[in-house]
Amino acid sequence: MISRAGQCLEEEGYSVSRGGGCFDILAKKDCSIALKALINVDSFTRSEAEDLKTLTAFLGTFPVLVGERANRYVLEQSIVYERFGIAAMSSFTFKSFVKGIKPTVKSRRGGFVVSMDEERLKTYMNEKGMSVAELSSISGISRKTLYKCGRGETVDVGTCGMIEKIMGAALGGGIDVEGEYCAAKTEPRSSFKRMVSAHLGRMGFIFSFLSRSPFNLLMKDEETLVSVVSQDRKRFAAHAGILHDLEREFDIESVFITNYGHAKNVDGIPVISLREVKEMESPREFIENMEERRD
Repeated sequence: MISRAGQCLEEEGYSVSRGGGCFDILAKKDCSIALKALINVDSFTRSEAEDLKTLTAFLGTFPVLVGERANRYVLEQSIVYERFGIAAMSSFTFKSFVKGIKPTVKSRRGGFVVSMDEERLKTYMNEKGMSVAELSSISGISRKTLYKCGRGETVDVGTCGMIEKIMGAALGGGIDVEGEYCAAKTEPRSSFKRMVSAHLGRMGFIFSFLSRSPFNLLMKDEETLVSVVSQDRKRFAAHAGILHDLEREFDIESVFITNYGHAKNVDGIPVISLREVKEMESPREFIENMEERRD
């Protein structure tokens, strides 16, 4: 599934980087996508969702969950589902989406809904000389619901179908998959990470730890930094390749933060020790130290 999704994105001109944990692919073109692929979308966890939302907030991407089924039920074509506030769709629907064809129906608790094309609805109502009150009388749909239709809000499929029948035209619009996502504040679990956290906060960084990702810290001042914070130096070499891909595609910088700094960099990625972090006064000083160690 990951391979098929990556191939689909590359065919549409996206540059693709592989990941792990809360995301399997980061893809960039006119917009950027953070994708998690699962056979069963109901195996997606809340912690993975929070990490994925945090990633998208820092990197300016939007998250998508691609799967084949939800427990025993197959994900239907052209329908957007939702897990922990993140859009979930079938491989077929995702392939259409990256080609510019938006899903037309959204599944939510209680049934299926569509987003009405408010401009088309207004056009057809004007052509027929029909007011909201008249449409309400003919259709049996409340004025409140019709006003929602006129604002492009989602309504149930049956309501949309009734209005389309009266107007003699298709009025459903595409479902908005993209959205704005806030970083979830994940507290560091180890004493070492808590010490790093305290000093980053003192310097004025905006930051968040991740629990399910090849990197475990996202930091932001004027620019975004991606970091692996660990007392285990073996982790650094294992994740250097992924960090280099992120640097190339997303115009960010990466850094390793460790307890003891025995090397200036690992595979070209700067290494900064906790002792050095304690002595730094500002994000600018932190970044200048990184640049000195990059090569």
